[in-house]
Amino acid sequence: MDPVLIALDSGTTAVKAAAFDRDGRLVASAERPNAALRRDGTHVEQDMAATRDDAFAALADCTAAAPGRAAALIVTGQGDGLWPIDAGFQPVGRAMTWLDGRARPLVAELRAAGRLDAIERTTYAQPTAAAQSLQLLWLQRNDPERLTRIAHTLRLKEWLFLSLTGRLAAEPSALLPTWGDWRTGQPSPIVEDPLGLDRGIALLPPLEPVGTCRAGLDAAAASRIGLPSGLPVLIGPGDVQSTLIGLGLGVRPGVARASIFGTSAIHGSLRLDPAGMAAKPPGAMVQPYVLGPGYVCTHPSFNGATALGHAATLFAGLPQGPVAPVYSGVVLHPFFEPGGERAPVTSPFASAAAFGLSGATDPAAIAWAAREALAFVTRHAYAMMGGDGEDLVVGGGLAGDAAFMQFLATALQAPVRPVAGGQAGLRGLATIAAGTLGWASGADLAERFACAAEARIEPEQGPVATYAAGKYEVFARTLGAISDAWPAIARLNDLAAATGKGHRT
Repeated sequence: MDPVLIALDSGTTAVKAAAFDRDGRLVASAERPNAALRRDGTHVEQDMAATRDDAFAALADCTAAAPGRAAALIVTGQGDGLWPIDAGFQPVGRAMTWLDGRARPLVAELRAAGRLDAIERTTYAQPTAAAQSLQLLWLQRNDPERLTRIAHTLRLKEWLFLSLTGRLAAEPSALLPTWGDWRTGQPSPIVEDPLGLDRGIALLPPLEPVGTCRAGLDAAAASRIGLPSGLPVLIGPGDVQSTLIGLGLGVRPGVARASIFGTSAIHGSLRLDPAGMAAKPPGAMVQPYVLGPGYVCTHPSFNGATALGHAATLFAGLPQGPVAPVYSGVVLHPFFEPGGERAPVTSPFASAAAFGLSGATDPAAIAWAAREALAFVTRHAYAMMGGDGEDLVVGGGLAGDAAFMQFLATALQAPVRPVAGGQAGLRGLATIAAGTLGWASGADLAERFACAAEARIEPEQGPVATYAAGKYEVFARTLGAISDAWPAIARLNDLAAATGKGHRT
């Protein structure tokens, strides 16, 4: 039987698996909702055993439908977060996900003390509430007994790799933005010393590059999934870089920048020298590009499609799903997540706001303003990274929203090329695995395995362009005016809690 590649992407919203043949055709797929996520105010955790079981179930569904024999399995998952295990490789409580907001006050405290600057100079990014280092520091201060039981700190993809193979390992591209020097590619004590962190780098798994970081599928996992014992299992890069590669970044000619509008909104570009960007917010990240020279520079926003869901929850009567444009004077800031915002806006206290509301405001105008806000954050990101006027390839669920894609092109005044279907992360993994196994290389690799963009959407001109430019100016002005008040707004929650009737946020 012809060989197939199996790819697994365990995300925040869903767990996806797919099988690809040698020509890059998707021949089987499976998807399950992420049922392991637990939200309770600032606590956003994930049951590690349930996460493993969901991943195994998705793989079993996919492999049962795949027509060929498996040649390899490659794995990625949601980035950041703290997935702790003990010396026996068992979970030490629930994972703290990248959306968890408990470490948020630590960011402000450490930034005010000037203790994050050296870390940023080393890693390229200041840690946020999503950073594993600050989540460990939160445990050190608030739950030291649990911290003493932790022998190793993983990310989700490393937990899944361990569950599949019994081997403890990680690849460096996902770890370096938190723990290492992006120039040397190695963890650095400069990252943990300014935090006063007792245990950090010593808890990390052994590092091996993408391609060589692999092990055989163990017998117990093989039996549950329906794949042969000993099958090569590879760790891919983080879900962000995997998806950007799937969108063609660095593998398709002319694709130098791409955005993902999934649970989060992530804006990325491929650069040989990250220092050449016009500006860099403290929350920006840089990773070595796993398929060749250069670096993937990203602005990973916490607030993507989730912002639309939060808006629909908070504003009664908002329409669900795609909406037609409703141009108005409503200006929305989409920072709903309890961890604040990471990039291009960087603040642990960032919060949502709405301006221009009145009793006559149509709910549909609020729903559309939320989409406009995501487009304006995108414009802000690429103004910092550069590449004005270049085509932007877009993936994620909102890539299928034609009205949003058109407004995004108009807001950027650059062509947008959407990739619909939601398989970019899996295709990126398949691209990496196919290159590693020697199935294809160069342009042939991209042509077979990377996503093909849909039709090119040109920006509108005339009144809509004038409206978008004017609204972006107001968006930026109101953002600048209110951001200084974010810490004071956050302190109101503490004052509210002191009354005994405060709502937990």
